[in-house]
Amino acid sequence: MNTSAQQDSFKVFLSYSAHNIAKQRSQGISNAEATKRVYLNSLATYAVDYYLNCMSFETVKDKESNQNPWMQSLINTADVEVKNIGKLECLPVSPNTKYCLIPQELASDRVAYIFVEINSKLDEAHIIGFIPNVTVQAPIALNQLQSVDSLLEYLTEKEQAAIVNISEWMKGFITEGWQNLENIFNPQQLVFVRSARFNITQAKKIDLGLQLDSTPIALVAKVSSENEDTIKMTIQACPLEGTYLPKGLELIVNDENGESVLNATSRDNDNWVEVTLSAQVGEKFSVDVCLAESKVTQQFIV
Repeated sequence: MNTSAQQDSFKVFLSYSAHNIAKQRSQGISNAEATKRVYLNSLATYAVDYYLNCMSFETVKDKESNQNPWMQSLINTADVEVKNIGKLECLPVSPNTKYCLIPQELASDRVAYIFVEINSKLDEAHIIGFIPNVTVQAPIALNQLQSVDSLLEYLTEKEQAAIVNISEWMKGFITEGWQNLENIFNPQQLVFVRSARFNITQAKKIDLGLQLDSTPIALVAKVSSENEDTIKMTIQACPLEGTYLPKGLELIVNDENGESVLNATSRDNDNWVEVTLSAQVGEKFSVDVCLAESKVTQQFIV
């Protein structure tokens, strides 16, 4: 690890464990080029996951995609999901590489793209920098990357922004990513989610991945003020396409210690599932939207 004031890279030793994971992920792939790609992608995600945990960021383990060699061979992706932030794409590069082209299919839904230089012996990985987004399909000059120090600051800002501050909502400052109902629901769906009983109603599209066959779900938060110190909230999960939620989708409210305090589960032909709660100023809680192995968590503070 570089110990200068401005950190140029973060070094990770690629241990037996890292290579064992890479071997497991690349097993069963018949194409030699795809096998090598999956192997290097695995080493890159190992290095980034290690770095993030060193920096006290909690990562989400995606067991399904990691254990599916057929999926790994078809999709050139190597992402690490950070709780409350989103997915980071890890791009392995060789030493002396000057440019890297990000695959077009990855150029839309990543929080950042992190470049990982892996040496020829495959025993060291250096996280050399990142870019926050991709606006055009063009080669990225690796000498123009933002620094590892900037990555830490960037992720910290994203994590703080991801927490919904209800007191700020009451002042008119809506958290990034949340929208008015009319912006994401069609007129027929608005019948199920609109309510005049609340001062503020906002919605956010969430992604539960393969469990929903890419069917989008919206998390809806309805807020009203009971008194100066207490708010009332109804939180819903609603389908954005089609009429019904999948059976077994869970909505779980956890207190600031992570203990479940409320929950609701969708049944056959449910148009939505919801929980209602009261919370005081300064209180923190989180909401999980779960289906089978997939989960999306949203943090709140009043």
